[in-house]
Amino acid sequence: MIRSGRAALLARRLIATIALSVLALPRAASADVAQDIGELTAALQDGRTVQVRGLPIVSGAFLARFYGARGNAPAWLGEEDARALLNALGGGLAQGFRPADFHLPALLSLYEAARAGSDADKAAFEIAASDAAARLIHHMVFGKVDAETLDSGWNFNRPVIEADPAEVLNAALAGPGFGALMERLAIRNPQYTQLVEALARYRDLEAAGGWPSVPAETVLKPGEIDPRVPLLRRRLAIEGDYFGPQDESLTYDAGLQAAVMEFQRRNGLDADGVLGPKTFTALNRTASERVDQIRLSLERMRWLARTAAPDAVLVNIAGARTYLIRDGKTVWTTRSITGSAYRKTPVFQDRISYMEFNPTWTVPASIFRKDKLEKIRADVGYLARNNYIVRNSEGATIDPYSVDWSGTPAVTLVQQPGDDNALGRVKFMFPNKYAVYLHDTNDKSLFDRAERNLSSGCVRLEEPFEFAMLLMEGAPDWSAEKMQAILASGRTTRVDLPEPMPVMLTYWTAWMENGKMQFREDIYGRDAAVLAALNAGYGS
Repeated sequence: MIRSGRAALLARRLIATIALSVLALPRAASADVAQDIGELTAALQDGRTVQVRGLPIVSGAFLARFYGARGNAPAWLGEEDARALLNALGGGLAQGFRPADFHLPALLSLYEAARAGSDADKAAFEIAASDAAARLIHHMVFGKVDAETLDSGWNFNRPVIEADPAEVLNAALAGPGFGALMERLAIRNPQYTQLVEALARYRDLEAAGGWPSVPAETVLKPGEIDPRVPLLRRRLAIEGDYFGPQDESLTYDAGLQAAVMEFQRRNGLDADGVLGPKTFTALNRTASERVDQIRLSLERMRWLARTAAPDAVLVNIAGARTYLIRDGKTVWTTRSITGSAYRKTPVFQDRISYMEFNPTWTVPASIFRKDKLEKIRADVGYLARNNYIVRNSEGATIDPYSVDWSGTPAVTLVQQPGDDNALGRVKFMFPNKYAVYLHDTNDKSLFDRAERNLSSGCVRLEEPFEFAMLLMEGAPDWSAEKMQAILASGRTTRVDLPEPMPVMLTYWTAWMENGKMQFREDIYGRDAAVLAALNAGYGS
């Protein structure tokens, strides 16, 4: 099996070879070539995947319409069109796709056969090239992987295609060309562009052999003398965290400690310079694994990029960060706390429609059973000390001492507003089937942790009041003073946003922030299925 970096390097060389040779391919449009193309497309009209010279053609219905509209005339036998296609396919590889996604390098063999002048060979090259073009267009617009097949709760919008893609491609070839069409389809998101650049860098690292593994038998602390230190220097220098001298000193000195701490910050770890199990795990992730993480983030961005609102709130669950986006650019971010591996925050989109200050908290049944019941059985006074009231099945408030807590009583706990409330002093509401929302918290100390996947599914914000003010920008009757007055009243108060704000709860284990590559562990175990689908081939 060829690793992704070597395969991409091979494909780039093939594309360069084809581009240099394209002048030698005669522009053939004979009746025999058209007839051969027609015979091949006839077998594709029912949408089945068929083989053409051993290659699975999956865009059959598209190709039948495409060639039908052009009378089966070839599209890629001229210099400019062939060069534009091959350059675009190279661009697809640079954005995380595999050579096999576009018939590379087999497309080179078909090209070489077509150069010999056989009409049948030219027709085969045509069909394979058009299928590669169709795949590239589809993957850039929708992503290669169908997210709905992996997540039954997926509710992000898919791009709406108003024109027949076959007509769009024919019009492009008759006018500005395929390169201009792909330029129109390019994703302009700054995060996407930075990840493409990062992918190139990490693929180069992979192709150069990656970095050495650092043995993890024992903890390594600053100031210690250890034979692993020179290896650690080389490891960190390769990825760009260490810039000091490369010597054989065995002392874990201050310069190396600073590099380790930077590495730890980029990987969401406690930046203390101590190399324990989690730091060793991150250090010994291979360059190939990092390449795949970046490819996954690019694919996940393709799922969202074309339908995301220019103004939105984005939560990265894996990274435990929340961002406010205005006009497509990140203008504010805050540390967050997201769901643990056992109480996952779901991936979905919605719209924040209102805020609730001084909220009450109705304890979910699962948390009541798992977290609260044992404490109440030990001491019913726990409820009063933590500002809970008890309601019966009819919603009436009852005396907690009248309840038989030995079983699982049919009651509901409601925590009253106040500094001890688990939701803090404000929550941001987008009613959904998961009962998930963004909110303040009564335990600010948790934000100091590097790893913050700690909640029961909701998203806690470190700076909720800044967030509230940003969401209310443009509201003429809103001010910081008004917000403070509402908070001081202690009364539960709903405040509607001037306009509902789209919110996207996403899951990325790799992203760029402040010019630095960030990686996180796959806490929910989501990456493997997406990667398998991204790497999957096409059946016959």
